[in-house]
Amino acid sequence: MAVRGFWDALTANIDRLTLAGWIQIISAIGAVAAAIAGASAARSGRGAARTAAKQLPELQKQVEINAAQAKAADEQVVLAQEMLKAATAVVREAARARTDERAPLVVALLEAPKWPPLIDASRDRMPYGNELRLLDHRSVAQAEAASPARLFARNGERNGLMWFQTRGVLINEGATTARVRLDDEAQFVEATNARRERLLRPGEVALFEWGAGHTIAEWADAREKPDPPNPLGACFLTITVFDSFEHGIFDHIHVVMSGRPIVSVDDSFDEVRLASRESEAEMGVTVFPTRRTYRSDGPRRDPLPWDGTYAAWWREEGRRTTKPA
Repeated sequence: MAVRGFWDALTANIDRLTLAGWIQIISAIGAVAAAIAGASAARSGRGAARTAAKQLPELQKQVEINAAQAKAADEQVVLAQEMLKAATAVVREAARARTDERAPLVVALLEAPKWPPLIDASRDRMPYGNELRLLDHRSVAQAEAASPARLFARNGERNGLMWFQTRGVLINEGATTARVRLDDEAQFVEATNARRERLLRPGEVALFEWGAGHTIAEWADAREKPDPPNPLGACFLTITVFDSFEHGIFDHIHVVMSGRPIVSVDDSFDEVRLASRESEAEMGVTVFPTRRTYRSDGPRRDPLPWDGTYAAWWREEGRRTTKPA
């Protein structure tokens, strides 16, 4: 109605309008148009708001559905990875079983250390790689049998090397030929060009001997300081077994000879001597279960079987005295 009244008044007086009047009218018309547009926009905004309010629960529900689907997809990925891992393990175990069927299986049996031990006053440590081996006949000739009657004071008299000899056998109980390698201070008894390496056919037996020891001072330390377990009272040997297959095996047979053959004359350990009886020395040999490595698995760096026993002592000393296999 207001708009119609405006147009009626304008028509009746149009011939009397001045320029200023026309400007005011045009401005008024623009203001009205703007107001109408604003009102229309407001109505549209209210409508959109009502529509959004109606749609918001649906959007929230869709977000929840999408999140649930994403979680389910992640769970499917994890499940697929676990299935792949399980399938890989099955394939690997099957391959290992086939390898085991045709691999050699070498077993080691060792005697107790020979009593009494030998003392070599010309040595103050185990031989290095380029030096005369302990089991060489010249080394054995220059050593003397240790005696409980001899006393060793806490000075340079304890620098000599006291070492033990033991013998053992290697038996190939597997289906194929094995190549066996001994550590430097072990050798096969049978005279061959390679004293520390030989082939062992299925069912074949090979005799070997091993010599190892510490200085008298180190043996005394093992008796005087037994806690934590002291590796100065132990000697270590590793026997390595190979086969000739591309996807074959490496076996490691780890052996420890240990005891406390040196005892104190008095509680001060100022003087020590060899134990009077072999039982008092507590010397023995331990052969650990064979550790098998499959070539198809790649190289491994497993701890040695005695690492846990002597770990506390090595931490206190800040060093390692054994070499890895």
